[in-house]
Amino acid sequence: MPKNKNAFIRYRIIDGALRNKLKRYPSKQDLIEACQGLGSVSARTIDSDIYDMKFDEELGYQAPIEYNRKLRGYYYTDTNYSINHLPLKEEDLYALEFACSLLKQFEGIGPIKQFMHSVEKIEDYVNLRSVYGNDDFLQIIETEKSLSQKGNEYLSPLLLSIKEQQAVMMHYQGFGHAEIKHYQLHPYVLKEYRNRWYVTGKLVDKNRIQTFALERIKQILPTTTHFTRDSSFNPAEYFKHSFGISVHDYESQLITLSFSPTEAPYIKSQPLHQTQQIVVDDEQEFSITIDVIPSYELKSQILSYGDKVRVISPTELKDELRQTLQRALINY
Repeated sequence: MPKNKNAFIRYRIIDGALRNKLKRYPSKQDLIEACQGLGSVSARTIDSDIYDMKFDEELGYQAPIEYNRKLRGYYYTDTNYSINHLPLKEEDLYALEFACSLLKQFEGIGPIKQFMHSVEKIEDYVNLRSVYGNDDFLQIIETEKSLSQKGNEYLSPLLLSIKEQQAVMMHYQGFGHAEIKHYQLHPYVLKEYRNRWYVTGKLVDKNRIQTFALERIKQILPTTTHFTRDSSFNPAEYFKHSFGISVHDYESQLITLSFSPTEAPYIKSQPLHQTQQIVVDDEQEFSITIDVIPSYELKSQILSYGDKVRVISPTELKDELRQTLQRALINY
């Protein structure tokens, strides 16, 4: 495969020259001159490009290029051929079908909704339904869906505010709170977690970074105030030790978890966190460490493993989960 985009540009220039009916059979020198402006293009480069167009399996062009010795120029043996009219491979069709089906799962979300016409055009182009007869392609792909789309209507205005670095006035009702509060927010980043969207940004009045659930937003109003993003804020670093969306001002802790060996394949293939390190991996035990903030989301995840996991450290987390389990037993 070519290592730079100039090669792809040259392929298209060569393709155009070979299809030019006003100047048939372009010579190698003609092709070199046509590629002027792309840096130094030698006869050897043109030879390599033609070879790739004809034989490179990853490109998949299989261009029918031949050289006419009498006319001293190149031509397509198939006059209707063009790399722009290249038929899609079977695997390309499957990839496009899969991508279309995934996008259609989220067609109700504002930023994706505006592109659904384009998705439908691609869907028509690859003729999905003809591949599966009368079956709907979506019937064989099932993604995790949220039962509620609440708050997704704010994705578009927040994306615009982030791009334009324009502050918003947000009316927000927190979980378990009857009062609606009003915040002026400099939105920095949108984050999705378990089918819920969140926005993280700087609260102007309190001068701190905070995360808000979009489903708890009552109204967002644009302002005329432009802001400069805090240079010290880096999303990757900010969420580096978070489990879920909880960050706040908590410090991360090194947490050791001991699992039943039967859980090892799942946790190896799908780590609990990016900081996960394997400590013990044998027939008796599978234990790991993760360096995370002991958030509500983390505790819920640990409890979801039932008797397949045991917290080794820290002691505070171990005691808290023990008390939770003891209270749960009372319900039974």
